[in-house]
Amino acid sequence: EAVGEAVSAAPPPDEHGWITATVPIESVTHAHGEFLRLGAEAEIVAPAELRDMMRRTAEGLAGLYRRRSP
Repeated sequence: EAVGEAVSAAPPPDEHGWITATVPIESVTHAHGEFLRLGAEAEIVAPAELRDMMRRTAEGLAGLYRRRSP
């Protein structure tokens, strides 16, 4: 919900189609779960703690899916 509101209030997309939006977060942990739902459709720029948490999760998922099928 907060993401949708922030995107609606954001300026138009840049020349690459990206929208820069400021999204208020309850906590880094809560935001982590919320932003994971967006997958590769969103890039977290700040705060650094959240960006690092998202990077670690993405790396873990990539490693999981690189392995052979069970």
